[in-house]
Amino acid sequence: MRRSLKWDENFPRGYGHTSIAFLKRCNGFSQAKNGDFDSAQDVVKKCVKQYRLMELRKQYPNAILIPVLGKNQLPLALAYEIGLPIWLNVCLLFIISRKLLCAIYRLLHSPIFTGYIIKNKEYIIVDDVVTQGGTISALRKFIMGMGGNVVAIVALAYAVGSHDIAPFKIYIVRLFLKFGNRLLKLLKIYGIAASFQELTNSQVKYLNKFASFENIVKKIAKTSSSYTLINLVSGAK
Repeated sequence: MRRSLKWDENFPRGYGHTSIAFLKRCNGFSQAKNGDFDSAQDVVKKCVKQYRLMELRKQYPNAILIPVLGKNQLPLALAYEIGLPIWLNVCLLFIISRKLLCAIYRLLHSPIFTGYIIKNKEYIIVDDVVTQGGTISALRKFIMGMGGNVVAIVALAYAVGSHDIAPFKIYIVRLFLKFGNRLLKLLKIYGIAASFQELTNSQVKYLNKFASFENIVKKIAKTSSSYTLINLVSGAK
């Protein structure tokens, strides 16, 4: 039986430290994103708020950190700065930069993770920047699918409004009233979510901005040239 991957309504807001603008201005940021761990450590030390790290350690003393492992060294450096045990046996299967991808493409093409975890342990996901939350959502699903429990999200910086990870009920209701099962079928086709409650709050808010389901399909087709997809879902009710 598939384990429910819905976000808990009481899931804590993301633990953050600075703004995206400040993070990107830090000397060594580009080097850290391109694999330089020493630069990543320097950037992290400039950005973190020690009292936030203390709060995290106090609230989740038995948790294990899982940084988003790839070429970008900032998540790993942040994990070391936090000071809790780090699990290094999960990593991105395909390392593809997502910063130049548009919002709809990021939503419908989630990162893929590989590795293994210890079942029934508490895990905290660590990343450098959270925008829509697609990466942390994909990693959370991987962890939960293997029997772990994700209790918090930590990042150096969040896009405006992205600290709220779990989707608000009011946005879920609006999404269902506007698009219903047609959008849900689309999300299932792409393996993104089996229910709207599996999306992050930022993803739900983004989808709510579309005026119609047809506009979503057109946006996907324009982005990925997936005209077959239009024929597949345009008749879904």
